[in-house]
Amino acid sequence: MRRFLSVLLPLSLGLVLTATSCNPDDPGERPGNDAGTEDPGSDAGNDAGTETDAGTDAGTDAGTEEPGPPCTLANPQPSDCAYGSYCGSSETCQTVPTPTCDNFNKYPVSWDPATSTGPVIYAAELLSLTANDSNCTPQIPTRFRIRVRAYSPSGALPTTASDLSKVFSYVNRNGSYLSEAGQFSDIVTSGDLKNTEFVVSNCIVDQPTVNLGFHFEGGNGYCQQASK
Repeated sequence: MRRFLSVLLPLSLGLVLTATSCNPDDPGERPGNDAGTEDPGSDAGNDAGTETDAGTDAGTDAGTEEPGPPCTLANPQPSDCAYGSYCGSSETCQTVPTPTCDNFNKYPVSWDPATSTGPVIYAAELLSLTANDSNCTPQIPTRFRIRVRAYSPSGALPTTASDLSKVFSYVNRNGSYLSEAGQFSDIVTSGDLKNTEFVVSNCIVDQPTVNLGFHFEGGNGYCQQASK
């Protein structure tokens, strides 16, 4: 992962269930930015997001599950489902939603379930969206906490915040991204390294609704809409 020093301007069941400065001339480049000085295990990131609204795109909420091949939720994801799908609550295979939020317009993700092999984000859950959070600054006073779930048939999923920061990014609507250890906490990865869940938290400008983007290197992009 190429990383550049810059500044970012403006992840079970929860409240909402669904799912630095970038280079304008080359959206494929992934400029890095500083997550602050928090320890890797802390909830508080230091993402100075500049978005002031969520736009009109709805993100990739899971919505109503469609009929699909049967699967067993008791089995690790993707259970009996093909790569690029996951076992839904109705115990039928569901296709991972396509990311339609603005976040990936300037941060293009090249992922095809027919040819790709990277980690698949299949669910994201809003834990909180808190205004005037004590971990944030007056300029970016609202903090979100999202639990992300992913699987990788080949294994090798990260077990630490430091390793996560090398392969996972939180993507802003302007195409900039944050990939720093300080934004990750509560990491639980299976012994075979094929399933993981973890919490992503960052500070953003105060707003009632925001579209958040998440991406594993070599895997899919995933949109999550967070609302107060």
